[in-house]
Amino acid sequence: MKVEVVDIDRVRKKVEVVFPEEKIVELSEGLYEELKKHAKIKGFRPGKIPRSILTTYYKDYINEEVKKRLLEFSMADALIEAKVEPLVEPVVEFLEDNERHGYTLECEVTPEIEMPVYKGVEVEVEVIKVTDEDLDKRLDGLREMHAQMLTKEPDAEAQKGDFVIIKYQGYLNGKPVKDIVTEGYPMELGSPQAMPEFENKIYGMKSGEEKDISVDFPEDYPNKDIAKKTIVFKVMVKEIREKKLPEINDEFAKDINFENMEKAKEGLREEIKKEKENSRNQFVGQKIVETLINSADIPVPERLREKRIEGMMSEALGQFDVNSFAAEDLQNFEKNIRLDFEKKAEDRIKGDILLLKIADKEGIKQEENDVYERMKKLAEETKRSYDDVKSFYEKNGLMGYVKGSILQEKTVNFLRENAVIKEKE
Repeated sequence: MKVEVVDIDRVRKKVEVVFPEEKIVELSEGLYEELKKHAKIKGFRPGKIPRSILTTYYKDYINEEVKKRLLEFSMADALIEAKVEPLVEPVVEFLEDNERHGYTLECEVTPEIEMPVYKGVEVEVEVIKVTDEDLDKRLDGLREMHAQMLTKEPDAEAQKGDFVIIKYQGYLNGKPVKDIVTEGYPMELGSPQAMPEFENKIYGMKSGEEKDISVDFPEDYPNKDIAKKTIVFKVMVKEIREKKLPEINDEFAKDINFENMEKAKEGLREEIKKEKENSRNQFVGQKIVETLINSADIPVPERLREKRIEGMMSEALGQFDVNSFAAEDLQNFEKNIRLDFEKKAEDRIKGDILLLKIADKEGIKQEENDVYERMKKLAEETKRSYDDVKSFYEKNGLMGYVKGSILQEKTVNFLRENAVIKEKE
């Protein structure tokens, strides 16, 4: 096997792999022997089919299978010999020369770049302060989490802040709409998620009361089956509950795992401070990488970029019920999010390349203990055993991603430690 490497440009290399005639003959003979044993051709007994007949029937299969087996047994070794690490699956082309047998691999690779000055990057940040307003918001959130939902009296009316369970059926031109029906839909009156024209008609209703509510759906409503149409909802309130928030006192402090309210406020202030520090650290890391990307010439491999965009689009579309979109609307939606993701994908790839180069230059490495600690943390967060989490990541080929993210985090930490952080006055 003869391996040669040619640079196509800064992000692509062409690896040519050529085999001697004897190797092709060896593979072909092996295939003929396999076919001789297993091929079934009318008029011939298995194992007794003449080679000329096998060639006539299976010539194309043999040619394709020889190519396939050449690639399977040699590609990994050829890339190691060529010292080429493809970022995405190489593009394979087989040599169409009767005197030369083999293939070429077009590989996208990490480019060589002129490193920017990455130590001493200046980043301006806000001073970390924990205000009384921050504490009040945290306490309000905790009170909401520990609120009791109490069933209201039968003659009580639904009002803002109440939770109501409603039953409804939607009608279009007097006929029930199949997908607009539920036996028990929970609503928090006053929440921003509710449709005002629907919610406003619920106010004042009592448990067991029924009412028809008409809603005009706008032209740009995602579900085109009801866009620009008026749907009449036959609604019945099944239950009304009011939210009772706990008082801020020592009893409540114990419910949130503090000795008393004074200790609770001290502890919550410290929690908020740590959260703000973490957010600021993340902001600083992002700003450093952003600054370095803008000051460096980093070419982006095209197929890697396209793969990233497709992954980001798939993840984004997975958050929507795309079946409810009209074909034209879905096409426009995909076009718009693609424009947004193109720049993001490009910047992420540039950041990946830059951080990899810095890690290599500074000798920053991902250690086995780092992986152990990450798996241990994931196990604790997901309330699963360490072995289960590790097995999941290994079986799904995610360990490389974990190791890469650890190396990036360590490199960003290095950059942050060597940055000049200035607090705004």
